[in-house]
Amino acid sequence: MLGPIQSLASENVQDQKRQHLDSNIYVRTPLAIPSFSVEPWRSSEIPTQLPPLPPIKDPELERLAFLHIGLGEGGSYERLEWIGDAYLELISTNIISKTFPKLRAGRCSQLREQLIRNVTLSRYFREYGLPSKARLPPEVLHGLGAGKGRSNDKDITKTQGDMFEAYVAAVIMSDPENGLATCIRWLRDLWSMTLREQIVAAEKEKPTTVRVLNEVTGEVNDLSPKERVAHLIRAPGVTLEYRDLPCNKKDKHLKLPLFAVGLYLTGWGETGRELGLGIAQSKKEAAQKAATQALENRKLLKTYEQKKRAYVEAKKQAEDAEQSSGI
Repeated sequence: MLGPIQSLASENVQDQKRQHLDSNIYVRTPLAIPSFSVEPWRSSEIPTQLPPLPPIKDPELERLAFLHIGLGEGGSYERLEWIGDAYLELISTNIISKTFPKLRAGRCSQLREQLIRNVTLSRYFREYGLPSKARLPPEVLHGLGAGKGRSNDKDITKTQGDMFEAYVAAVIMSDPENGLATCIRWLRDLWSMTLREQIVAAEKEKPTTVRVLNEVTGEVNDLSPKERVAHLIRAPGVTLEYRDLPCNKKDKHLKLPLFAVGLYLTGWGETGRELGLGIAQSKKEAAQKAATQALENRKLLKTYEQKKRAYVEAKKQAEDAEQSSGI
């Protein structure tokens, strides 16, 4: 009877030693938190195929990055995943900020979510062929856990996403000198393939503001599309109304609801004349798009500009005549 008991005791000692080594690796392997710079995405630099996968230079970190806690072998990818999650958020935030400097914070957060959500990371994990390295218990391996997309460790999609985050941390930690820079270059190329459409659109986008001379103060002001429309055609008795409209569309990437806003003119012989329609991820952005559409319809807008100029000239003549008669 002593044989099995001694064997069991020996296994317990080995497990304790392994767990001690696993915890020590985080103490002896420093996190890379140097100052670092990132380059913005450019459409001309977007790769046409997956960029090379950077290696993990520490065998123990590589073992942990692919080890599921359910196997009970001491240690797992979980702590590396926690570290990698922070790095992914920090790096993606910096590149998005550099590439889209005028984008509102909410939209930047949506782009970041598109890059670091489990669905995206698990896809990367599979595209690099990493599932063959993952060591998973049978119930996870065969997808017997919760439904796809739920935040549950038994969900294979979440597990693969978490392991990708662990892989990122392991690459950085296994090379304290160059690991972070290597990861930034790799992720920048990889993510640019995911946001190709948005990067190209940003480069083609025309300036949303125009510098206009204020004839009263002599100052030069930057006007948004909404302000430009008002500057060109609004006058006393003329109103520009931005109306919220029904919209059943969703963003094709994030599946979030979109908002529609229409721009309507009352005045210059019109009543509720639609000048433009904008659809975007916020009402504010949709309103600016509606104004931009109105500005692009030069033929229509020119008619109202001429009417405003005629009104301004007639008013000035009347004021001059009144001043002359008063003399």
